[in-house]
Amino acid sequence: MKVVMGNYFGLLMNKRRTFDLVPRVAFFTTVIVLLLTVLPACSDNSAQIQSAVTNYYVGNYPQAEAIMAPLAQHPDEDYVLNNCRYGSSALAAGDLQRAQQAFLVAYQLMNSSNVNSNGRAFATVVFYEGIKVWLGEPFERAMAQYYLGLTYLIQNDYDNARAAFENSLFALRKYSDLDDKNIPAGQQYDKIESNFVLGYFGLGVCYLELGEKDLANANFQHAEQLDLSIEPLVRRMLEPQTNTLIFVDYGFGPQRRAEGWYGEQSVFGPAPWQAGPIPPAYVWDNDRYLNVVAPGMVDTLALAQDKRWLTMDTVRETKAIVGTGLMAGGAGAALYGANHNNGTVALAGLGAILAGAALAASSQADVRYWEMLPRTVYAIPVALEPGDNSFQVVVGNRSTARININIVPNGKLNVFYFRLPQ
Repeated sequence: MKVVMGNYFGLLMNKRRTFDLVPRVAFFTTVIVLLLTVLPACSDNSAQIQSAVTNYYVGNYPQAEAIMAPLAQHPDEDYVLNNCRYGSSALAAGDLQRAQQAFLVAYQLMNSSNVNSNGRAFATVVFYEGIKVWLGEPFERAMAQYYLGLTYLIQNDYDNARAAFENSLFALRKYSDLDDKNIPAGQQYDKIESNFVLGYFGLGVCYLELGEKDLANANFQHAEQLDLSIEPLVRRMLEPQTNTLIFVDYGFGPQRRAEGWYGEQSVFGPAPWQAGPIPPAYVWDNDRYLNVVAPGMVDTLALAQDKRWLTMDTVRETKAIVGTGLMAGGAGAALYGANHNNGTVALAGLGAILAGAALAASSQADVRYWEMLPRTVYAIPVALEPGDNSFQVVVGNRSTARININIVPNGKLNVFYFRLPQ
């Protein structure tokens, strides 16, 4: 949103003889309050985005895809985020090719080192964080790259799927000492093992289908070490008769909001303990229970609670504190100048108030986030009879409609994706 302040200050100075000092202080203060209320940026596309998200939430995926399609073409600061939104909508609508293209765009920019140039990065710190190109928090990047891998996996393109799953692991890295000025800000992390179970499982599947059984077992074992509950699924995945792998999105991921006096704190919620445990998934095929109990392989609510992602919080909070201090000190100076008829001190106080107000207002957190992420993902390996099958996935009191699929006995893994209605 563009803020037009007009020529208030020039008008005030041109007619300064008609004002005494105290009304001038009140006038400047009023202008500052107005500045604080209108400074945060607003998106001209916010209504369309909200409509797409609402349609997605109620299960109208084709309409969500149609709304997001033109928005995903605009190369603005929301370009990556809108492609993630578009990819989610298209994938849930069954439009695999458009979903893959959208996630590929997001993937390429998320892995680029020069998307947010030095000038834009500087402006992010000095002015408003929301002017940077959204690249997501590390867990959002991991999920985007997982989805790209999934689109390749569905098409039995195991090499490209493997590359995307590997990048989903690299997206989750532990940040190290941010005080080390010799390390570029974007590279301040320790190279530790990722805890992204979904990425390791996907890698295991790719290597299994590529005939690299040792690498498949190594990745499956790593996934099991991180989450012992998936061991039965890994065992099933390794059984020769398993010919189908079903991925199911369930629930909704974290929501981002601003907190603090100026909205300088970025908070994801709800926390996992507020949302409750993730229920297991069950599968029926042709009215026959398949004796598979599938736990969720990721909890995006838990990933979002990791505060190490929020690397700008300290900068924003410092700006808020310094800005508040400047406004308080400036108000004191302005009042002193007014009481002692000292225009120089009073105007200096007003300048400090203005600087503090602008600094505090610029501390507002960027609360853009990927609204279409699920709470969890189920990966369910099963053995289905060749030919037509009608199956359902049930989670808690939710279930898919009967889904008709055809299993082709061509020796390749049949991979399907579904979004469970909420």
